[in-house]
Amino acid sequence: MKNWVNPLCLLLLLFPTTLFADIVYQGKRVQEWPAEARPTFDNSRGAPQTRALMKTTAVTTQSHYAAPKGKIYSLTLLVDFPDKAAPVTVNEVEDWLNKEGFNRDGCNGSVRDYYLDVSNGQLDLTNEVYGWYRAKHPKSWYESLQGYSGSDSLMKEVFEYFDPQVDFSRYDNDKDGTTEAINIVYAGAGQTWGQGLWPHSGWSSERRDGVKLTHHQMTDMPGKFSIYVFVHESGHMIFGWPDLYWYGDYCTMGNRANDLNPVAINDFYRADQGWIPFVDITSDDVNNVTGLEVSKPGEFCYRYKNPARPNQEGLVWSYVRNTGRDKVLAGSGLLMQHYDFSIEGNSAADKLGLRIVHASAAGKSSDNPGDQWPSPGSTANTFFKSGTYAEFSDDAYPAIRWHNGTKTGLKITNIGTPGDALTFCIGENCSEPSSSSSTEASSSSVAEITIQKIALETTLPISDNYAPVTLDLNGSEVASILGIKRTEIEDKVEFYGVEPDGSLNSKTTGEGTGHWFDKDGKITTWDPNGSSVVFSNMDLTTMTTKIGHMPGKVKAGDTFTVRQALVYGSKQVSFEITVTIEGGTTVITNLRKAKYGKPGSKIFNVLGKPVGVRNANGALPDLPKGRYVEVAK
Repeated sequence: MKNWVNPLCLLLLLFPTTLFADIVYQGKRVQEWPAEARPTFDNSRGAPQTRALMKTTAVTTQSHYAAPKGKIYSLTLLVDFPDKAAPVTVNEVEDWLNKEGFNRDGCNGSVRDYYLDVSNGQLDLTNEVYGWYRAKHPKSWYESLQGYSGSDSLMKEVFEYFDPQVDFSRYDNDKDGTTEAINIVYAGAGQTWGQGLWPHSGWSSERRDGVKLTHHQMTDMPGKFSIYVFVHESGHMIFGWPDLYWYGDYCTMGNRANDLNPVAINDFYRADQGWIPFVDITSDDVNNVTGLEVSKPGEFCYRYKNPARPNQEGLVWSYVRNTGRDKVLAGSGLLMQHYDFSIEGNSAADKLGLRIVHASAAGKSSDNPGDQWPSPGSTANTFFKSGTYAEFSDDAYPAIRWHNGTKTGLKITNIGTPGDALTFCIGENCSEPSSSSSTEASSSSVAEITIQKIALETTLPISDNYAPVTLDLNGSEVASILGIKRTEIEDKVEFYGVEPDGSLNSKTTGEGTGHWFDKDGKITTWDPNGSSVVFSNMDLTTMTTKIGHMPGKVKAGDTFTVRQALVYGSKQVSFEITVTIEGGTTVITNLRKAKYGKPGSKIFNVLGKPVGVRNANGALPDLPKGRYVEVAK
């Protein structure tokens, strides 16, 4: 990690913390969380587990990293010192973290605004703030201790002080026994990189209120507001994203490009979260006539998997434009990346789990191998666009091979001029624009496919937080119909959404292999103010699907039918899922908002255990903070 200044961002000089932050595990700096310490999140938790209520089963997410959805409650604890008093008030910190349109000291929104922006509104990170606490020792004492032992001492001290005031279990959002987001903000600036109180995402064995406080992050507060450090450390703590060394300005997990308006999370990570759709490209798309692709900035992430290692390695690309969160970037166009999950993070210049394919360097890195944080952090000629860098292929970019040395077979031509949208051709034979920019599905061979329908039904409790139920897809039966082994489904089948007229749609609009649907079963994108009502997110490993609904869009008794399909060769299995909104069952996540209801309604905790009933006035029994299920009398 090094100190550098981007000439386009001289405002960074205003902030004392000009170096990069760390991940610290068991007292040592690491580039990526080890496997046993990676954050996880189970969006299926919180539904009841009794005969009287719909059962759910925790399933493995399709995302590589932890992928929380909806409102996530985060705890922020403030601490100052005898030699460094609090420079701002609690209310000012609450605005910095949560206020819509926060612009103090030039910030482009609050921390909450940032994650709402990059997630397309799918993640609402809401911080609850306590403080200030005056530490036992001067700040200089903690800063002088070896390694990160000073921060460990302060962390334990802060947790001990706030324990009587804070219900830590409230910040275990998925109720798996582990908190997701605990932040310590201290007065003053970080002093020495890799020592003392230097900002970092850390790990602890602390337990409070029945939950483990394994992940936390520490951010400094020198007196001027900026959001980069808090945003970056949240990326480590909540999602498990690594530091992207040898990567540049193209993601907030890479270079520290701008403290006031941090660069967006890269589109590959955004698609992995389900914030934007993946568009999967195959060799058939490359070799056949397809529609000219049209994409707006950050609208899709195109993915071309290594067929020999489809769950590990691939190429991804998207249209990135230097506006908004990406304003600091030096250019616009298609940004190509090569990923390999078998490589843990970006540990060396020649060993990168995620790297940029520079258009101007024939696929080789255009950065100094000795420079972990490339300077300049971005160049106009990194992007593919009309002119000199209007196509990509193995021949033109000989350094791009799968990591076993074989050619990829990918070819992209006729890349257009960056504007409100960008066009390009998969292969070299393209018709007029259609494909991902349209909801029309390819029908080149649908008439020759044998279709078998599997009808499924489920009830779904009303939820204010996207809480899903999990439905078994009869994996053994599906494998038998397709003529393959149960264990081969994930790697061999093609996944589609099915429109009401029976046409196939290859664009995923939900999380992983999933879709959002409107009330008529038409495939749509996530939009709380639009037509999206119900989602179905399949897991092809476990052959289950998570069914949920948009908060505030359904009522008891509503029924919806959604359709998805798996195709292998000339055989297709279509799932027709009827979803009925369960009358009288509601998931409660905010006790204050649900204070009054129908007298006599039974209240259950997340394990399905009865915890009380509403009284004659409809008031809730006295309950600790948490998530509950109400069944109307």
